[in-house]
Amino acid sequence: MACLIFSIFVILAVLNGCFATISRDEFNLAITVNGYAQPADSSIYTCFEEATRNYRREEIAMLLAQLIHESGGFQYREEIACKYTNCPGFYVDNVGIPGKYYYGRGFIQLTWGANYKAASQALGLGDQLLQCPEEVASNTRYAVFVSTWYWEARVRPVLGDSYKFGLTTKAINGAIECSGGWNERAVNRYRCYQKVADVMKIQHRAAENGCYN
Repeated sequence: MACLIFSIFVILAVLNGCFATISRDEFNLAITVNGYAQPADSSIYTCFEEATRNYRREEIAMLLAQLIHESGGFQYREEIACKYTNCPGFYVDNVGIPGKYYYGRGFIQLTWGANYKAASQALGLGDQLLQCPEEVASNTRYAVFVSTWYWEARVRPVLGDSYKFGLTTKAINGAIECSGGWNERAVNRYRCYQKVADVMKIQHRAAENGCYN
């Protein structure tokens, strides 16, 4: 039933001209122009295009830039420091299941049991990702859709009606990059965005400010 309702919504939105998306060529070029290799897993684009069909292209450019920066051009799906150790003792809350590890996974890295549970339920998976957090890294669809869930649930509320790229950085990694004045990592995120916007021919560019400035 839920799939049927979503399909009807998609059809109506397309008929009304509400959907703007990104082509595979634009997606791949946005990655390579930022110095990374084109992803070997072609389903990353397929899932990304599906997950962002109701986004405006201006928003897609901001999201894609953040994903490219966070994942090293879609190379990494897990927090590098925790991939082989699981980082025991970190990211422990009262929602996570003992014996499971909720370190960063996905292309915008999801952390903490509470976020795994919220994302899982929002995606219609019940508690699956809470029970099996490793699937966020092993399943391309989950890696993409968890990332767009995070964007919608955690980044959009900070961005609000403004058009400031720095606010998206603040929502993703503000404690580290936006609290001590000028920050090179935050600057690099915006540079990545500018290149993505060039590829997508975005005329109305987001302002840099909202993070450290």
